Amino acid sequence: MTDSDPNLTVIGNEIPIRFSGGLVEFVGTVLHDPATGLLILDTGDGEPEEYLSISLDAYGISRAADDEVFVKDWSEGEGVAQSLIDAGLAEVVGEHSVGSFSSRAVRLRILPKHAS
Repeated sequence: MTDSDPNLTVIGNEIPIRFSGGLVEFVGTVLHDPATGLLILDTGDGEPEEYLSISLDAYGISRAADDEVFVKDWSEGEGVAQSLIDAGLAEVVGEHSVGSFSSRAVRLRILPKHAS
């Protein structure tokens, strides 16, 4: 791990992201850093960004490619993965059960942007 700043690229604007099973929705810009697997939502409202991706290194699970991210699909993270899929930004690569409660984490592939 390095202490360099992430190299974030915009992968979607005005993207609705659902949290807590759809009870909460934020709309904003989704940014991705392929080198680190960081995926964030910037709502542009002056509040801190929402981190959408998680690391599963503690469970011995690593990304297989730079275009992959892990998203938690439990608790407040429920709905995030499906929001990214619905927006056409990602597709499911696989699922993992992690932790003592076998919580669901989704491995997503960030889809390439298409020229307009």
